[in-house]
Amino acid sequence: MENNERTIKLGLEHLLEDGHEKIVYGALKKLHINTRSVEFDDFLQEARLAYAKAYVRFPQDLQENDRQFHGYAYQAVYWRVLDIIRYRQKEKDVQAVELEDDEKQEARWGHKPSWVERIMSDQLFQEVYKLCTPAEKRFLKACYVEQLSGAEIARKEKVSRQSIYKWRKAVGKKALYVIGKGEDMDYTKALKK
Repeated sequence: MENNERTIKLGLEHLLEDGHEKIVYGALKKLHINTRSVEFDDFLQEARLAYAKAYVRFPQDLQENDRQFHGYAYQAVYWRVLDIIRYRQKEKDVQAVELEDDEKQEARWGHKPSWVERIMSDQLFQEVYKLCTPAEKRFLKACYVEQLSGAEIARKEKVSRQSIYKWRKAVGKKALYVIGKGEDMDYTKALKK
């Protein structure tokens, strides 16, 4: 059978023949994923799909090179599941950093600032809002009205957290200007930043 005739469906059928599923279970075992694992079924399905894709991609004749295919399929399954594990770990690490940022903010204030404390006054909010760029206006609404954290705003706006920090700094300068503490600051500079 040539490579262009192989399909994912045929790969899955091949997996169920002649004990080939041992390849999948072997790769999962090497990655310390057992049947008691909470995500075992997810990993098993991904591993089966990786096997079927390896079946489609294998460049040689399967009947003549069965042993080479087993090694090829094992590596494909192993790498695919390992990639998924790394991706999930990266997501957990990002969430841990976001949680840490919230805890630092709470520690700095001694308590979580209330909605009233964060806005200070409607008048101040409206004056600052008038000076802001469209992006900064979205930041203000998300931060003060929706009470989202910097990380949540970054996700919502699909920008980096550095962009959020820049918007926050620019809004802070404009707020200082409105309050009057920034009297030495030129109004046009407040608008530009």
